[in-house]
Amino acid sequence: MSVQHSPKLLISASLLVAGLSCLAAPAMALDADDFATKLAAIVSQGGASLTFNEITGDGGTVVLKSTRFEAEAPSGRGQFDIGDVVFKGIEESGDGSYFVNLVEFEDVNVISDGNSFSVADIEINGLLVPADLETIPLPGMIPAQSFSTGNISIEENGGQIFGMSGIVAENNYSDDFSSQHMEMNGSGLTIDVSRVKDPKARDAFASMGYQTLTGAFKMAVDWEAEGGKLDVSEYSFTLDDVGRLAMSMQIAGYTTEVIKGMQQAQELAAANPDPQAGQQAMGFAMLGLVQQLNFVDASIRFEDQSLTEKALAYAGKQQGISGEQMAQAIKGMLPLMLGQLRIPALQQQISAAANIYLDNPGSITVSAKPGEPVSLPVIMGAGMGDPKALVDLLNVDVTANQPADQ
Repeated sequence: MSVQHSPKLLISASLLVAGLSCLAAPAMALDADDFATKLAAIVSQGGASLTFNEITGDGGTVVLKSTRFEAEAPSGRGQFDIGDVVFKGIEESGDGSYFVNLVEFEDVNVISDGNSFSVADIEINGLLVPADLETIPLPGMIPAQSFSTGNISIEENGGQIFGMSGIVAENNYSDDFSSQHMEMNGSGLTIDVSRVKDPKARDAFASMGYQTLTGAFKMAVDWEAEGGKLDVSEYSFTLDDVGRLAMSMQIAGYTTEVIKGMQQAQELAAANPDPQAGQQAMGFAMLGLVQQLNFVDASIRFEDQSLTEKALAYAGKQQGISGEQMAQAIKGMLPLMLGQLRIPALQQQISAAANIYLDNPGSITVSAKPGEPVSLPVIMGAGMGDPKALVDLLNVDVTANQPADQ
């Protein structure tokens, strides 16, 4: 499938991939119209929509012809034509729900101004299409066992600047869908930094010996309806011969009521004929909903794989000194630089961690683990009133070369 549209479709294509990844007696004749109606209903949660020109059915297979997916994007409502979608091995249960063994999509190829975005071999396995959306407590959830793609590529002026060999997302749900565990892995990541437009950045990468970066990413998320616990235990990027950047976060109060409220606010904003007024109204609604969320903990960690040594050598070369001398120079400048924070306890932590790390680059971890969950409005208020208070409020800690579980 090949289409040519405005640059907004590049956003829409990414939105499609993200949206689909979150997307049971077979002897009876399959009602293709009923199946398509229920499928469109589950996709429509949160203001998205799935439309098609024709439905065909044959045994346990249904094909939606000329399908279009629409949803809210940062630049406005995005729409994307995804061609024919094939649902294979459909099983209908007595309660009116359907289980789909395999969903196949046409390859994506979006072209705009000579640039392109493509995704091959898009599939969903084990998709449940419920008869009643109330049986699924998490609004917007498209309960599928797995989602996968083949090659992903972004090309600019005839050359690939970004590529991946594929993405695989696997979901595990409790029997009543009151909890979910999701893991997503992206492999074969490639980034051509020799094509970076900024000449200074391009020169820096080249001087450090980087022409093409390779690596992978991983995300692991758990959600529980009771208490609305959302645990992003891992969101990491690993670049070979560079390092690994990993983030984690836990919040509480992300309940079905809060999620529904957020989706309703988005739908009302999209329906408002005055976009500016709609965005303002949504902002006020979101502020009210955020008050129900509590911060549990968060961390960000970088594990070095030679980047630090190369960066110090490059920076030192600009000053006519060695990488080792550059490290010592940074250690000497830190007290003066950190003094501007005017938070003595934090300054000491950063200085101690930096000295350890620069002497032997291993890892740097910044964590925030308050003794008890802190409501987001309290955090926002402290940030606006006295940012220094956030350090104690969130129990911020900075360490170097410590095991990941500390």
